[in-house]
Amino acid sequence: MQTKKTIFPSNLHAHTFYCDGKNNAEDYILTAIEKGFTSVGLSGHSFTAFDTEPCMTEQGTQEYLKELKELKEKYKNKMQVYIGIEADFYTGYNKETDKEMGLDFRIGSVHYVKDKEKDEYYCVDNTPEILEYGIKNYANEDERVFIEAYFDNIVEMVHTQKPDIIGHLDLVRKFNKDLKYFDENADWYKKKVEYVLDEIAKTDAIIEINTGGMSRGWTQTPYPSISILERILAKNIPITISSDAHETKNIDFYFEESLEIARKIGFKSVKILDGGEFKDFKI
Repeated sequence: MQTKKTIFPSNLHAHTFYCDGKNNAEDYILTAIEKGFTSVGLSGHSFTAFDTEPCMTEQGTQEYLKELKELKEKYKNKMQVYIGIEADFYTGYNKETDKEMGLDFRIGSVHYVKDKEKDEYYCVDNTPEILEYGIKNYANEDERVFIEAYFDNIVEMVHTQKPDIIGHLDLVRKFNKDLKYFDENADWYKKKVEYVLDEIAKTDAIIEINTGGMSRGWTQTPYPSISILERILAKNIPITISSDAHETKNIDFYFEESLEIARKIGFKSVKILDGGEFKDFKI
C-alpha cells in the first residue's frame, strides 16, 4: 500500500482505550505509518483520583507505559514513536516524574477548577451543566471569577510543573457557543489571556493548536481562538498542531486548515518532535 503524505506529519495528542479513547496504541502507530508521518506520540489522560471515568487507572498507567516502550522498539525502523501523557494540573506531574515514568514528552492541561473550600472539582469540559454548576458554586454566579481561576491554574502549572506542551489553552470556551457563559470579547477576558501568555513566554512551553473540540462537534474553530493565536505570535511563543484524537480516524483532523490559519496569522513554522527533539517545521 502506498502511503499518503500528510500535510503536517506528526501528532502527539492521542488517547487509547487505556483512558477514553476508542483504539489501541498500535492502531495509531499503524495509521501514522499509513499516512506517512514522521513521528507519532500517545498521551493518555493521567490518573485523577477525584474523576476516574476519563483517565487511566494507576495500574493501567503502568501497562500503558510498558506497552508503549515495547511498541517504540517494535516500530523503530518504521516510525518515530514517542511516549507521552496528558497530565492534568491536579495530577501534579513534573520533570522528575517524567524521568521516573520514562516519558518523552508531557502535555500539561487544565480540566478542572477546585472549590476554594470544599474538596470538589468543577470540570470545564465534561458537560455544559457541570460548567454552569461550577460557575454557580465556585464563583456565586460570577463567571469572571471562575474563568480567571481556570487561567490561574494554567499559569501555576506552567511554572511549577513545566510541561513541554500546553494542551487546549482556552478549553474553558468549549461550551461557550454564542458567548452563552462568558464574553470572550470583554476587556477582563482579554487582559487575563494576555497575562497568561506573558507568563508562558517566560518558559520553554509550546502551545498546541488543538482540533479535538471540532472533531467531536463542540467547536467551530480549533483551540486556542484566532485572536489568542495572534497574541501568541506577537509574544514569539512556539506552537504545534495536535488533533487530540480519541480514535484513529481523527489523527490528523483539520491539520491542513490549521496550518493555513497559522500561515494567515503570520507563523513561519510550527514545532515537531523529530529525532527526540522539538524542531521547527517550516510552513
